[in-house]
Formats: sequence, structure tokens, C-alpha cells
Amino acid sequence: MFPFLLMAAISAGLAIYCEERAQGRHRAFYLLKPLTTLLILFAALCAGDSDPEYQRWICVGLALSMLGDIALMFEGDGWFMAGLSSFLVAHVLFVVAFALDGVALPALQYWIPAAGGSLFLLWLLPRTGKLLVPVVVYVLALTAMSLAAGTRLEIRGDTSALLALAGAIIFLVSDAALSVCQFGGAYRRAQFLILSTYFLAIGLIAASVQGSASTDASADVDVAFHDLYRTAGQMDRADLP
Repeated sequence: MFPFLLMAAISAGLAIYCEERAQGRHRAFYLLKPLTTLLILFAALCAGDSDPEYQRWICVGLALSMLGDIALMFEGDGWFMAGLSSFLVAHVLFVVAFALDGVALPALQYWIPAAGGSLFLLWLLPRTGKLLVPVVVYVLALTAMSLAAGTRLEIRGDTSALLALAGAIIFLVSDAALSVCQFGGAYRRAQFLILSTYFLAIGLIAASVQGSASTDASADVDVAFHDLYRTAGQMDRADLP
């Protein structure tokens, strides 16, 4: 997994440079942006100790994210809607993956990103025009993703769940930066912020596949130790006069 993530980090840096250079966007950007996501997808496919079902949902979501990458490289509402649709389905698949360990009402601290997203949506709504409905649906999907990731961390409490939650929250930041640029106007270093947070977000979500199957194994070990301890205690009591 690590070699693909390392190559993705290098590709991401080159893609950001090609987009942000003073002379304007370099043609290599059109290759490097989807290539970075593809490398992150390969990293998820190569993850060890993974839950096959979790891995499958995450990988399909990453593949759809790559299609969204391609669409958002071009100007116009049509391309924007195509990218929005691809990422919307990807977020739904991430929600499904995060919910595999169970569905419950997350603790209060996991609602903080959702509250931030709601406040941002209030700012965004008057600026969306005819894209109001798809944008609202998209923000709801993003919010659901962060809440599902928070619930997964509560249930599992392991590194895989923590990486997924970090990725979901950073995805919120990335899409907020993109929305400001799309509906509020371009700003200095916008693409640097959008791309860096986006690649980091999907990289963390891909990394969460590593070790995603370890919870059951850990539980089996705990049960085994508990049985061993109980057996030892019974033997000690049997030795008493």
C-alpha cells in the first residue's frame, strides 16, 4: 500500500504545481490529477488485513471520485454537475462502507463538522442559483459521510476508523473551498487549497482500508484470553484445600 501512497503524494505535488504555476495551467495537469486518484485507488486495492466488503465500497467510491476529477477539470455548469453527481454517488458509497460496523447516533463531538457544514450551507444557498437542489443534496451526503465515520470510530475505536473520520472531515474542508471558488469567485491559492485537501482526504480514506478487518480478530483474541484467564482461575480454586 505504502509505495502507491508515496507515488500518489509525488503525483499530487506535481499536479498542484502544474495547476498553480504563474504561466497558467500546464497540460500535464489533465493527466496528473486523475493519475493521483488512480494511484490512491491502487493503494486501497493493495491494503492488507482488510475487510473485503469495506474495501470494495471504498474502491468503487474512489473510482467514481476519479471520474469526478476528470469532469471538474473543465469549465461550465454541465461539467460541474457531472463532477458533482460522481462525487455524490461516491460519498453515498463511503457512507455505506462506514456503516458496515453498525448504525447508531454518534456522540456530540462528531456533530461539530456537521454543524459547520450546515452553517456553510446557509452562506452558500443564496449563491447557488439553479443548482440549489443538487448542492443541498450534496452537502447532506457530505454531512452523512462525516457522521457515519464518527459512528464507526465510536464502534471500532481503531486506527482504520480514525483515518476514515479524518478523511471525511478534510473532504468537507476541500468541498467547502471548492464551493467558495465556484459560487463566490476565485481567490488566491484556491486550487492549492482545494487539491491538497482533496488528495489528503481520499488518501486517508484509502488508508483506512488497511486493518479494516482487524476488529473481529482482536475480539477473538480477547475472548481467547478471557477463556484462558477463567480456566486458570478455576484451576486455582480447585487446588485450594
